[in-house]
Amino acid sequence: MARVDAFKKILLKENVFLWILLAFQAGFINAGGFLACHRFVSHVTGYGTQVGLKFSDGSFWVALEMILAPLSFILGASFSAYLIDRRIFQGKEPRVRTSLVTQSALLFIVFVFGEAGFFGEFGEPLVLQRDFELLFTLCFICGMQNATFTCLTNGQIRTTHMTGLSTDLGMNLVRIPYLPVDEQEKKYQKQMNWLRFYTFMSFMLGSAIAAIVFDRIGYHGFIVPALSSLVVLFQALKVLALFDQEKESPQKTS
Repeated sequence: MARVDAFKKILLKENVFLWILLAFQAGFINAGGFLACHRFVSHVTGYGTQVGLKFSDGSFWVALEMILAPLSFILGASFSAYLIDRRIFQGKEPRVRTSLVTQSALLFIVFVFGEAGFFGEFGEPLVLQRDFELLFTLCFICGMQNATFTCLTNGQIRTTHMTGLSTDLGMNLVRIPYLPVDEQEKKYQKQMNWLRFYTFMSFMLGSAIAAIVFDRIGYHGFIVPALSSLVVLFQALKVLALFDQEKESPQKTS
């Protein structure tokens, strides 16, 4: 088994903590991005509508700039896939550490540049180029975060938006009692539903705390996801270390 399989143990307690922390971080960044530049940054669903509305009222340049927001998310996801999925397909060790360190570095850059006035006044309308630069950077970070663990879990975990997770949660509330599987599988599905619920609540908690923090200290608030990204990094390395220990244990006893 490759080391990347460590993250496929979705319900391992160390991984559960990781998913919940990532959801909290995503909720925090999403709320912070909205308060800073009046756009959500951790999901791209609404951008198609916004672009269409801007084109319809003649704001062509704004519409073109808005297109760059989902493209930034896609670019971030592609960058993570290049570091992880590409190497998995090539039979090489995925660069999990590189992906997480990059995300952390970008969050610290947002914090430092925001404090230095590079992005202008916190909460100003999304009009100036500097506002779009902040939007694009946050979208890129969220795309990276989402793709990193989507790659590592074969699509089972997505932490930056709750649409698919909420759909699965709702469907499984009805499906589980009627699934033509044994009780062990039903128990697993129930545990997965609880995980989805905890993830959803963590995302909302991150958003709620972000609203309070950013309202009081502006760009200073980005230090929270910057620091939490370091916890994510160390937790991911811990999961990999535990996996290595489990692999070595049978060899030592044989």
